[in-house]
Amino acid sequence: MSSPPDGTPYFLQGGGAMGERIRGFDWANHPLGPPAQWPQALGMAMALCLNSSFPTAIYWGPELYILYNDAWSEIPAEKHPWILGKPAREGWSDIWDVVGPQFHQVFETGQGIALFEQMLPMVRGGQPRETWWNYSFTAIRNADQKVGGVFNQGNEITALVHAREQRQAELQRWREVFRQAPAPIAVLRGPDHVFEFANDAYLRLVGASRDVVGKALTQALPEIEGQGFSELLDGVYRSGEPYVGAGATVRLQRSTDGPVEERVVDFIYQPMHEPGGAIDGVFVLVTDVTDRARAESALRLTNWQLGEERARLNSTVEAEQRARTALRRLTETLEAQVAARTAELTRALGVQSAIADRLRASVETSLIYQGFLDVDGTVRDANGTALQAIRARIDEVQGKPFWETPWFSATPGAPEQVRDGVRAAAAGTVVRQRLALDLPVGRRCFDFSMRPVRNAAGQVIGIVPEAVEVRAGED
Repeated sequence: MSSPPDGTPYFLQGGGAMGERIRGFDWANHPLGPPAQWPQALGMAMALCLNSSFPTAIYWGPELYILYNDAWSEIPAEKHPWILGKPAREGWSDIWDVVGPQFHQVFETGQGIALFEQMLPMVRGGQPRETWWNYSFTAIRNADQKVGGVFNQGNEITALVHAREQRQAELQRWREVFRQAPAPIAVLRGPDHVFEFANDAYLRLVGASRDVVGKALTQALPEIEGQGFSELLDGVYRSGEPYVGAGATVRLQRSTDGPVEERVVDFIYQPMHEPGGAIDGVFVLVTDVTDRARAESALRLTNWQLGEERARLNSTVEAEQRARTALRRLTETLEAQVAARTAELTRALGVQSAIADRLRASVETSLIYQGFLDVDGTVRDANGTALQAIRARIDEVQGKPFWETPWFSATPGAPEQVRDGVRAAAAGTVVRQRLALDLPVGRRCFDFSMRPVRNAAGQVIGIVPEAVEVRAGED
């Protein structure tokens, strides 16, 4: 193919800004010489390069002189357009220890290579930075079949790599929060209810030595079969409707050689949805109320025994008038003892109920305001209930100091209280107080707490703020 009347070789026609820059370059004083004298293989490669919308560069000759198109011009950043015509060793001195051997391999063998998620420590803005790339090197052969250069295409994926790392860190942070939660929690996936996660409290409930993760429910806990829990999970998985159970008896063999034990539990089965809306698992939250149930049973027995005792005392009083005074004193003494014992049992039952209620409330995400903060008080996440109260999206509060968000900014004195509470929680103290707040949805009163989250080494790695709405004036 002949050149156009202006003498420009056909392979340098078009190409946008880089085509114009290459045509205006002083090639006569460059080792490659005038384009009209370039080898046919280089000319064909340049025609492909300049007219490609994909980032493309050509490295020609033993010195690997650099030629490239508009799309590739963003890759060298501030080195563009200085890098045009430069030897690769000079142009890429910051990453030559990585790419130099790759170029040498292609030149020596003639075999192309493709690399994915390759880290290149490029200098950008005067500082070396980790950048990540997918790219390929393909040999360009001259008419004599010898390798004359390298055809390079690729694109940067640094943002994708960083986004993936951030997401993984976020998932690990929430996994650690759930692992440390005081209430038993598990995540089951698929129609066979395979354990994806079980926290420490859940393993203590079913048997700490059991390896349940990766196993189906009936495989991990075979004694569960026939007790109705698998059927309830099937129903939640099919219907998408949550199930709340209270006071259910479950029989568990908590050790391999141990007996089957009965435990009394309250539990919630909450369906989990994929981004597209399909159900892919069930979130399990359990509260072990065995001690409370036993206390209630003991209280009922004691009350019955007291009734029987009272009846016998009354009969004795009627039959033995002469012992009336002594019997009355005995009855008063017994009743006082009964009242004290009843009060003691009632207090014990109240304590057990309060503990169970707090455990259940700590993860009942549909009833509480809950979130996650960095140790310096920066908001990282909040549940739907908390966001609805301030009529905001998560991206409108994420990254802000907790005390500067709409949960507290409209209430005089609240930001200072919350800031002090964050400092205390970051130091390892559980903070709890009553707050009355002016929210976009109106004035609300809360039982508010901030709980430090620790890693396996005992270090505080975050703070979980939680609030339960109470009526104004409620104790």
